[in-house]
Amino acid sequence: MEFPEHFFEEECRCNFTIPVMMKRAWAAQIELLEIIDHICKKHGITYYADWGTLLGTIRHKGFIPWDDDIDIAMKRADYNRFISIAHKELPKGIFCHSIYTEQEYKELFARVVNSHQVNFKEEHLKRWHGCPYIVGVDIFPLDKLPVDEEEKGLHRNLLDVSLKALQAFLIKSENWESYIMQMESMCGISFDYTKKLENQILRVIDGILQMYDEDGGSYTEIAAYKDYKDYHIPLECYEEIIWLPFEGIRMPIPKEYDIILTTMYGNYKTPVKSLTRDYPFYKKQQEIVDKVMSQKN
Repeated sequence: MEFPEHFFEEECRCNFTIPVMMKRAWAAQIELLEIIDHICKKHGITYYADWGTLLGTIRHKGFIPWDDDIDIAMKRADYNRFISIAHKELPKGIFCHSIYTEQEYKELFARVVNSHQVNFKEEHLKRWHGCPYIVGVDIFPLDKLPVDEEEKGLHRNLLDVSLKALQAFLIKSENWESYIMQMESMCGISFDYTKKLENQILRVIDGILQMYDEDGGSYTEIAAYKDYKDYHIPLECYEEIIWLPFEGIRMPIPKEYDIILTTMYGNYKTPVKSLTRDYPFYKKQQEIVDKVMSQKN
């Protein structure tokens, strides 16, 4: 994809300075999104701008100035299908990470990345607009919640117990085994303790999230639902998409974006500068590079 030269210049938007390297990272992410878009169109998969990318499309016609990644969402059936075909369809050197493709992966969403390592080789820099870092696009599944209030409570409880079991295992709390046993009892399963336990727990949680995919009454996303039990979006909000400008491309967004953004952010129309503690995302990657270089010298 071609970008005008001025796109890569340092720029101030909403009183926030965007450095040259972040512009290069943005361009690299857009390149990845274009690859994802091609696969989705080829296989009839619908995706939507999500979270900060959705907000940025509506409010800024591009990235939120202090945002450093691209988020998209897919309905669960499309999400599962994308993961199943990604390894065949993605070009060489581009990878789709998920709990179903990697035992060590720790997120309940998928990520498409352009590399497994920082790369300063000329060919890589040329392809990714001068960005040497690992960049990615996050893909979140849209899962349905039960309609019946009693079932909703049972489903929530099952999810809460499983998430607590995961957290207890990760921090190795004194009673982590009892949490795991409770999860096994509630889910009617038995984990194989000779294999990677974290991945097994994540897969069970992912299965719980999909329980009502056929007959649910609203959409949710685990990224929000695990903390806010009232996070739900009416099904009709994702029935139709519209394409709007985003940094020189067209981004698919749900037509009923106002309902979604209000649920996500409340008053989303007024910019509130909010940097993540890891901003920019490539900070840790650069620290590793600097450490390696200092050791060589």
